[in-house]
Amino acid sequence: MTKQFKIALVVLLVAALALVVGNYYLQRWTDAKMFKVSLGMAENTFPWRDYTEAELAKMYPQIRYADVPTRVTPEQTYAKFRQALKENNLDMAVEQLSRSSREKYGENKADLEKAYGEKRFKIIYKAYPEKIEKSYIYDSIAQYYFIEKVNGKTTNYPISFLKDANGDWKMDSL
Repeated sequence: MTKQFKIALVVLLVAALALVVGNYYLQRWTDAKMFKVSLGMAENTFPWRDYTEAELAKMYPQIRYADVPTRVTPEQTYAKFRQALKENNLDMAVEQLSRSSREKYGENKADLEKAYGEKRFKIIYKAYPEKIEKSYIYDSIAQYYFIEKVNGKTTNYPISFLKDANGDWKMDSL
């Protein structure tokens, strides 16, 4: 074997080794990027740039509608709900319900429609006092209550509210 042949063989082996090692690390990098893309944490076009914390916070807010400014308060929604009951206005009463939970919305709407059909809105109106008290209010969820005293026994009745995409607080429970 000549000296040139030995050098060429060593160079070829080093190049092959570099190619194998480089391919291994390229494959690991690509798999990691594709995983981030599948989670929505990186762009889906090459070079699959990772999103910044600010971009992720904007794309995937942790609290839904937390950054939406309030347009209608829970107290205003409650007052409008009572007004709808007083005026026997089913549409206005249903408008005050939160649509965030389809199941709850369907139940609440069905309860209102049944009460409307049985002409019980005036009776229900009397059951809801004019003033409600705040238990807590966070970025997009709130709980209020009213107190009923019957025969010396006091009972708290909670009413839940959720903020929608327009900044309107809607009733999630009746």
